[in-house]
Amino acid sequence: MNKLSLYILFAVAGLALVACSVERNNPLSKAFHNTSARYNGYFLAKEKLRLVEESLQEQMVYDYNLALPIYPAIDSTTAKAFEADLEDVIKKASFPIQYHQNSKWIDDCYVLIGKVRYYQLNFADAARTFKYVNSISKENKTRHEAHIWLMRSFMMMNEMENAQAVSNFLRKERLNSENARELYLARAQYNRLLEDTAAVIENLALSLRNFKQKDDLARARFSLARLQQSKNQDKEAYQQYSKILRRNPPYDLGFFSRLYMGQVAEVGNTHDVERIAGYYRKMLKDSKNTEYRDKIFYEMALFELRQDNATKALEHLNTSLKTPGSLPNQKAYSYILAGSIYFDLNKYNPAQAYYDSAVQVLPVQAANYDAVSQRRNILTEFTFNYNTIHTQDSLQRIGRLPEGERIAFVTQLVEAEEEKRRQELARLQEQAKLAQRQGSSSSSATQNQNNSTGIGQNTNTGGVWYFDNPTAMTTARSEFTRRWGDRPLQDNWRVRLRGEATEQQQVAQQQPAEEAETPTESAEERIAAQVQTYLQNIPVTAAALQESEKQVEEAMFNLANIYAQKLQDQARAAETYEQLLQRFPRTMHAAESYYSLYLLYSKAEDERKTAYYTKIKQEFPNTTFAKLVDDPDFMSKNAADNLLVHKLYDSAYGHYEKQDYEQAAELLAQLNQQYPLNDIPDKAAFLGVLITARTAKPDVLQEQLYKFVSDYPSSPLKAKADQLLQVYNSLAQKNQLRQDAPTPTATVAPQEIQTSSLTPEERINAEMALATASAAQTLPAPIRPAATAPENAETNTAPAPTQEAPATTQPDTLQEAVPVPAATATDTAPPAAEANAPAPAPANPEAAVDPLEYSMDQDTAYYFVLVYPTDAPAFKDIDLRYDKYNSTYYKKQNLETTLAEFTDGRTMLTLSSFEDYNLAQSFNIKQKAPQAPVGRIRGISFTTFVISATNYQKLLEKKDVDAYLTFLQNNN
Repeated sequence: MNKLSLYILFAVAGLALVACSVERNNPLSKAFHNTSARYNGYFLAKEKLRLVEESLQEQMVYDYNLALPIYPAIDSTTAKAFEADLEDVIKKASFPIQYHQNSKWIDDCYVLIGKVRYYQLNFADAARTFKYVNSISKENKTRHEAHIWLMRSFMMMNEMENAQAVSNFLRKERLNSENARELYLARAQYNRLLEDTAAVIENLALSLRNFKQKDDLARARFSLARLQQSKNQDKEAYQQYSKILRRNPPYDLGFFSRLYMGQVAEVGNTHDVERIAGYYRKMLKDSKNTEYRDKIFYEMALFELRQDNATKALEHLNTSLKTPGSLPNQKAYSYILAGSIYFDLNKYNPAQAYYDSAVQVLPVQAANYDAVSQRRNILTEFTFNYNTIHTQDSLQRIGRLPEGERIAFVTQLVEAEEEKRRQELARLQEQAKLAQRQGSSSSSATQNQNNSTGIGQNTNTGGVWYFDNPTAMTTARSEFTRRWGDRPLQDNWRVRLRGEATEQQQVAQQQPAEEAETPTESAEERIAAQVQTYLQNIPVTAAALQESEKQVEEAMFNLANIYAQKLQDQARAAETYEQLLQRFPRTMHAAESYYSLYLLYSKAEDERKTAYYTKIKQEFPNTTFAKLVDDPDFMSKNAADNLLVHKLYDSAYGHYEKQDYEQAAELLAQLNQQYPLNDIPDKAAFLGVLITARTAKPDVLQEQLYKFVSDYPSSPLKAKADQLLQVYNSLAQKNQLRQDAPTPTATVAPQEIQTSSLTPEERINAEMALATASAAQTLPAPIRPAATAPENAETNTAPAPTQEAPATTQPDTLQEAVPVPAATATDTAPPAAEANAPAPAPANPEAAVDPLEYSMDQDTAYYFVLVYPTDAPAFKDIDLRYDKYNSTYYKKQNLETTLAEFTDGRTMLTLSSFEDYNLAQSFNIKQKAPQAPVGRIRGISFTTFVISATNYQKLLEKKDVDAYLTFLQNNN
């Protein structure tokens, strides 16, 4: 190498070293840093982020029934899936920031980092990054891009005012084509969140001219066309669909664009209708559309609705529901459309069935889920009352027939049902045999093919999904039952139940013949049993007919309210109210029905409103309805008075708690006199009942209780009044009611029971117990059953969790809690008598009788009870397991299984009922055997025991299993 070359080499190296310095600002240094920052950092990070965005777009599953989302959905799942790629983008974008600080690509790198934070769901950091770019960038393009993404970040944080401010700022800026497109899309998303469809359409239309990628443009046009179609802009939507098809779109977009063109095409005559119908038939025949056939039938239904042909539309919808498909939520849309058709036809029973099915398959996050669910609930309430009326009327007609005709009619009905059942069973068996033959042929063909080619094939015929193929399902079910038996659906069934089957067979051999083997029930026996079941439900006696009529009355009133308030069917509402008043002229709902008819006829400007105005004023002059017909604003004006009523009631309640019954009674009298139309009449009346229990004779209290039950039949306090009446009537029959009113000294002793330690339910029960005690004269001696007292059955090793009663505060109303007044020292029951010994006479004839105290008296029915943790997986389907167990070993008992929430976290299963205590106790003991449903459950706290019907009702009130088990132990 000569000296010249050496000098040149050193000069180049020196220039390179000078250019690498970040402190220098000469042209050579800028060129070096800009080039390195762009291609060694920014370009690589941008390409990586582009691949991530394309993957997000490809993973989207679109619902083509709606306008497509403007941006791909992102959530924690997608953020985690792309976590490594997004971190790599940050690493590459950070390289120029760290090593090429005087480069012009620094602000662009920060934009990439902000986008990554956005896709990582860290919207606050993303917003701060975009704000920083706006403060350091000197290029309008980069600042505008940062502003648009800042707007998107604000929308994700639900800061809509800030997003609007960014949008308004960019209105003053001149944007390039790419940023203009993104701004219009961001504004479309903003208005979509605000549910301003017109503004979404406007911004989507403005964005179309700035698209470069044809697939992105096709998606935007499709969304625009769907929104225009929803706004009945059929001509504009047709143009957008046509433009999509001209540009060779992706298959899905092309298919649905063609499909929806039939909905927005102009139909001027019969020729156009036939042309579009033929277009749909052609699409059905195309083999490429096999997976979309359900959607095609759905669109055909919509097209028939455009021609006002609801019958044909329903036929297409039923075909759509029976046709397998791959589109998400298509079954839900078909159910909803069918339900809406029936709803518009005022056929609410089938409408309820379709809406109920729609709720079962529609995703909870769907935009219309709440509306569909709400309509389903309304229709469910409607069908319940509607069916109650028709069912009770039918039963009453059958009940009025002569006995011979009634039995003949029911027998004929049951025989028809039995014949239908036999035909259905024969059809299923034939179908199973056919499926089995087809399966065998298919298996042989597959085996032969495997032998020749070594490759297996899918045996599903016609490309139908297995779970949409009833033939395949029936075959598989038959094979499973043949091999494994009829097993319950639960975890580890193969391991656990196969081991249990052997032991169960061994135990079954040890059972008596009448329990282990149950003869197959003949058709005649089954018909006779069903006839008896039907006859039991037919009202024949006067009491049963009266109860049936009461159900009809309530159902008719509820149905009229649903028509008027929820279905907005004013004509049928008025008709139903009229029928109610005609059939039940003395109905307890007369006043409200008159008022409802007055409002309905007033809206319709019908002269019949005058007649109902007169009836309200004459028959119910002192009611709220009489005030409302004269002053529609009466309720709002009366609200201030109700505030004073509540204060006056609370004051009376406070005096009652202090046992100042005279002052409490005066305040109640003042309340009823000054505010007769208050909103808590039942609570005030019940407080008066409790005051009477402390101050008046028992017969006065009984009369007041009867009046309360009659005046407030729908009050939540009626159950407590009924319970008090039952106890009082029982004491009266036994001649145990005292004759005089309680003396003041019997009610002003120091308080023994700490009310803060009781729950509201326990406080009401204790209060009622003291109210009962005030009328009791003597305490009956306990009676033991002849058999041995029931022992405490299986209680698992882990004790049941105890729940601490929440401390109560001063309640606002009697419905929330009734505190216990001060009790005397003699207000406690004497200790239980020794076995087979007479009970000693109470020291004080006014000793308290607790109506919820457990008793060992003999009863006519006994229940088996299982209390277990609600969330324990071992008790899944426990009711079904007991049904199977009972049908095997206790079929003659006809035990009925019921499940109910007992306390927070615990569920009660009840088997009812055993006529004999010894049999019930034997059943309880056998629950320790391995074949019993709970026989193999270990490590979980649960309790089983036997309880009489009377004590069972008391247990439901107290909800204290430990107290009852203690009672059993003490009386064993």
